[in-house]
Amino acid sequence: MTTQTILVIDDDDTLLAIVDSVLQKNGFQPALVKDANEGFAFIKNQTPQLILLDIKLPEMDGYEALDKLKENEETKDIPVIMLTSKNDIDSVSKCLGKGAHDYIVKPFDHNNLIARVRKAIEKA
Repeated sequence: MTTQTILVIDDDDTLLAIVDSVLQKNGFQPALVKDANEGFAFIKNQTPQLILLDIKLPEMDGYEALDKLKENEETKDIPVIMLTSKNDIDSVSKCLGKGAHDYIVKPFDHNNLIARVRKAIEKA
């Protein structure tokens, strides 16, 4: 089985380090970027099996990035899990309405993250 690449878009170095460690321990290949534009540049070269996307990002926020992903024929089928500190029903509804596969609030349980990542990839 090939290693599944998970693109993680978040501007928080600590969170990136934690998610990197959790994903690697569970057999995934994380690709870590600090903003949406870096994420789109990565996708041009390699299609990830899943994207973990924060809402609060510099330049282009997660809502706009999610819109761009879902509008593009080449990226619309990549499952996106929002991984964010925004814990309000409006943010959850907005993201799910824009096509996000799932929504996880920080801080998160590591086992829960892996279970949801696996589920999203299996459905894709």
